[in-house]
Amino acid sequence: MPILKEGKRELNLVYLGSGNLVLEQNGEAVLTDPFFSNQKLLNLPGKIKSSSRQYNSWKTNYEYFLSPSVVKAGLVSHTHYDHAMDLPLLLENRYFTNLNVVYGNSYLPQILQNFREEGVRLAELTSDEVFDPGSKSDKSYNWISVTPRIRFLPILSNHAPHTKKKLFMDKPLNADYFDDHLIYSNSKTKAFKWSTGETYSFLIDFIDADTLRVFIQTSASRHPYGFPPDEELHKKAVDLAILCYASAPNVDQYPNALINQIQPKKVMFVHWEDFFRTPKSFDDQRLVRGTKPKKVRQRIDLLGKPKDYFIMPKPGTRFKVKY
Repeated sequence: MPILKEGKRELNLVYLGSGNLVLEQNGEAVLTDPFFSNQKLLNLPGKIKSSSRQYNSWKTNYEYFLSPSVVKAGLVSHTHYDHAMDLPLLLENRYFTNLNVVYGNSYLPQILQNFREEGVRLAELTSDEVFDPGSKSDKSYNWISVTPRIRFLPILSNHAPHTKKKLFMDKPLNADYFDDHLIYSNSKTKAFKWSTGETYSFLIDFIDADTLRVFIQTSASRHPYGFPPDEELHKKAVDLAILCYASAPNVDQYPNALINQIQPKKVMFVHWEDFFRTPKSFDDQRLVRGTKPKKVRQRIDLLGKPKDYFIMPKPGTRFKVKY
């Protein structure tokens, strides 16, 4: 299903739920926010762990479209459990055979300190690499090359509050807790120990004669955080913006301010489904609880875009982006 105009080049985009995506072109791919072990809301005050049953279902969905060998790098937007907790299972099983590095905030390697010997580098993004939209003088950011044909720019963002005013799981990280408790991929940990840390958006270029540019933001953020540098947008427009639906009503002017700024050709909404339950089938999806769809729809209507400008796929869906 092409979502951009027909062309000779093609990007495979697989949406696996929450912020978890795989974007592949010419046998090379990046993975974002690995998570598949949906947790019941009532479990969150206690302990949580990765689910082998949901892992098998996730693998089946993924392998229907792509091989594990294509993934070269991972990008983790922040360290809440629903964006990172299943990474230890993938590392321990060495599922992605050619995964070399996973990039994230300073908390990520501390949380996964017992998984550093699994053959994948856990790289902390530095201030020299990350673009800070809140600093008008920030010219120090650097594109990071995954392969000669894929590069990305990390952008400092922030996380929408879970309620109108409250962001949960935002305390400083207790690294000793994870050293003692996250020893194996099936170890149980307290959900509220998975602290946010710095949050990032990502600008990803798939480089060819005609470069495809994708913007990914898996947590709604307040203006101007998460916005790409103007000078980069002047060099190359965003073809596809992948944005977070969950908690959108808790941020003023989201996603309108972001869409008006970056002017993508298409918008895809992810992290929209209820990840506090395990769906019984592909079609058994519900909207994430706490979201106000009428309010989000009213905002979207103000943009004046045609209906096919927006896409909101079910988990386990692949798109072929032709350009």
